[in-house]
Amino acid sequence: MVIGTATLVLGVCFVILFQIFAFSPLREQWIDDRVSHVQLVESLWTANPEIIHTGLDDTLLQQANIYATTENEYVLVQQFGLQEISSTKGILYRLKSAFEKKFDDENISTYTEKSAGRNDTFWVIFPSGTEDDNDLAVRIFVSLRDLGTLNWVLIAIVVSVVATAITALYGMNRISRPLTQLAYATQSFRGVSGYDPLPETGSDEVVLLAKSFNEMADEISALISNRTTITAGLSHDLRTPLTRMRLALELLPDDTDPSLLRAFEENLQRMNSLITDAALFAKGERERPRKIDLQKLVESIVHSINNSISVDWFGTPPANIHTAPNALDRCITNLVQNAIQYGTNVRVQVRVTEVNVEVHVLDDGPGIPKADRQRILQPFVRLDKSRNLETGGSGLGLAIVNQLCLIHNWTLEIGSSPTGGTDVSVTIPTKISPEILSGTPDLAIQERLADVK
Repeated sequence: MVIGTATLVLGVCFVILFQIFAFSPLREQWIDDRVSHVQLVESLWTANPEIIHTGLDDTLLQQANIYATTENEYVLVQQFGLQEISSTKGILYRLKSAFEKKFDDENISTYTEKSAGRNDTFWVIFPSGTEDDNDLAVRIFVSLRDLGTLNWVLIAIVVSVVATAITALYGMNRISRPLTQLAYATQSFRGVSGYDPLPETGSDEVVLLAKSFNEMADEISALISNRTTITAGLSHDLRTPLTRMRLALELLPDDTDPSLLRAFEENLQRMNSLITDAALFAKGERERPRKIDLQKLVESIVHSINNSISVDWFGTPPANIHTAPNALDRCITNLVQNAIQYGTNVRVQVRVTEVNVEVHVLDDGPGIPKADRQRILQPFVRLDKSRNLETGGSGLGLAIVNQLCLIHNWTLEIGSSPTGGTDVSVTIPTKISPEILSGTPDLAIQERLADVK
C-alpha cells in the first residue's frame, strides 16, 4: 500500500509539474503565435483589403492552420452558425482573452463554430468601419498537431502512473498476503491437532517461511500430542493405586480413628482432582461449534452447581448461537466453582450485544490484584494470600479456562466486582464465518482469515 500510494502521489505530482512547466507554457506560446499571425494579417488587411484573396489565405492555412476571409459579420454568423463563447474555461476562452487583450482598442468580435464530429473552431472578426466594406474574419483551427501531441503525452503519463500503481499494489499484495496469513496463523496456532498448513506459494522467501512454519507447527503438535499421551497414561496409571488405596481405607477396622480416615479421604480426593485437571489441561482439544440455546445452557450449568445462584440477563438472550457447548460448560463450571470457593455471594451476569455475549462470574471474595491477573492464568499458579493450599484446588482451573478461550477464539478477562471481589468474564462472538460453521479444522486461523480472503 505504501509503494502503490507513493507511486500514485509521485505520478500526480509529475502530471502537475508537466502541466505547469510543459503543457501550459507550450499552450500559451501557441496562443501567442496565433495572435501574432492574426495581428500580421489584420495589419496587411488594413493596408490593402484585397490582399486576403491573393494567395495569403492559402499560405496562412498551410503554415499556421488558420483561414482568413472577408465578409459581412452578420452573413458569416448566419452562414456558419457562429455562437458567442460563454464558457470561461478551455482553449477557446484563452484565445478570446488573448485577442481582447491584444486588440483592446478595436471593437472585435469572437465566436465559436460548433461542428459535429470535429473540434470547435475559433473565429475573430475585425470590423471594417464602414457599411459598404466587408469585415475581416479569421478562422483558427484549434485541433493542432502540437497540442494534440501534448494531450497524448499527458494521457500516456496518466496511464503509465495508474498501470505502475496497479502493478505495485498487485505485487505487494502477492507478497504481503502470505505474510498476513502467516501472522494470523502465528497468533492463532495453539499446537492442537487438526492444524491446516499454510499454502506454500508465492516468492521463494515466502515459500521457505511458510514451509518452515508448517514444519515447526507439525513438531509442536507432535510434542503436545506426546505430552497428552503421556499425561493420559499417567492419569490412568495413577488412578489404579488410588483405587487400591480407597479400597484399603474401606477395609480398615471399624475402630480406626475417623479423623485419620477423613484426612486420607481428602488427600485421595485432592489427588484425583489434580489428575483430572492435569489431563484436561494437557488434552486442550478444540471443539466444533454447534447450534445451541445459550440461555438454557448457561442456566442449566450454573444451577447444576448451585441452584441458589441467580443468572441475570442484560439484553435479549439469543435464541440460537453457534459455539462449543462442552468447552463453555467447562469454562463456566470452573469459574463458578472458583467463585464459590473464594466468596460467599456469587452471581452470574450475561450481557448480550449485537456481536458477542459476555458471561460474567462475580464474587465478593478477596479479589485478584491487577499485577497477578496475567500470572494467575498460568498452570499451577496460586496466589499466596487468597489461593493457598488450605483452600484446595490444583492451580489449573483458570489455566484450563484460559486455554479453552484461546483455542475457541473467545476472550477471557479478569476484573474487580462491585463488591470488591473478582469479576471474571468470557466473551463469545455470536457472528462466525462460514469456514467455522462448515467445520474447517483450523478454526481460529480460518476465523481470522475470513476478512483477508
